[in-house]
Amino acid sequence: MKALVYTQPHRVELQELPDPSIKPEEVLIRVRAVGICGSDLDGFLGKSKKRIPPLVLGHEFSGEIVEIGRGVSAFRAGEAVAVYPLVSCGECDYCRTHRYHICPRRKVFGLDFHGGLSEYVSVPQQCLFRIPSGLSFLEGTLIEPLANAVHVLAKCPSVPGQTGLVYGVGHIGVLVYLAARHSGARLVAVVDRNPRRLAILKSLGANLVVDSSEQNPVEAILAWTEGRGVDFSVDAVGHSMCRQNAIACTAAGGTVIWIGLAGDVCEIDGRAVVTREVEIKGSYAYGRKDFARAISLLEQGLLPLKPLVTEAKMEQGQQVFEDLVSANTSLMKVIFVI
Repeated sequence: MKALVYTQPHRVELQELPDPSIKPEEVLIRVRAVGICGSDLDGFLGKSKKRIPPLVLGHEFSGEIVEIGRGVSAFRAGEAVAVYPLVSCGECDYCRTHRYHICPRRKVFGLDFHGGLSEYVSVPQQCLFRIPSGLSFLEGTLIEPLANAVHVLAKCPSVPGQTGLVYGVGHIGVLVYLAARHSGARLVAVVDRNPRRLAILKSLGANLVVDSSEQNPVEAILAWTEGRGVDFSVDAVGHSMCRQNAIACTAAGGTVIWIGLAGDVCEIDGRAVVTREVEIKGSYAYGRKDFARAISLLEQGLLPLKPLVTEAKMEQGQQVFEDLVSANTSLMKVIFVI
């Protein structure tokens, strides 16, 4: 089979790999579409500690079942499915309480083993979600990143009628923005350094667009809120300064959610967090309910996602990855159609 293989930092190559075999509880999927995540880009740049080459990246993927293992009874060949890419142990306290995404023994496609940037992938049946007949395979790849946004907003005490900030508008950030508006947020600001992406957010109706390369984002947000700050903020970058700024932009009693993973250690103003009772929460991936909710949102056509998508072929892999890591990329969400 053909696969796009991460071979070394800054390099992906189209290679021929053996077709995967399936175990009794698995199905073989003919991959039809694969989305590229910011974490895949960290891998491409050599910044991801667990993405060790040679590795097939990609955890946002959908396809068609072409073969089922003898222990599979809930699915059949020919069905269109999206993949919940976290493989949990199913036995620990986290799994027993349906928090599969933070299972200490979880494994992730495209991180711990080969992912979806290939023609075929073997997948445990527990990781399969049917794609409704009204959705395409391309839309099926958007389920995973949208589930991240659903999970983020579920951590806010309230979204309807509130003011919010999304710090960093890569594809996860823009999905958080769209989901927040759909959930009834009264006003939402966005911060980024990429003018092309900021122009897209402005066209999508962002109430305030801040280019952090041209103005101080904290000053801009506080002026916009008359010194109060926003009710909730989401850092979708992960650099120390971005996390610090998200806290500084948040009102007393507000909520800060960190989903960005660009950095590890972060120095923050602990006194301000304590005296203003700002609540900081981490958000990692999504639960199965979040995944199902994302499918429902896509099926209802409630979010304008298609204009954000650029399609590509695996043969364009190196060029696409280089473009995506460029500071001035015009690409928002790239999906490889296989």
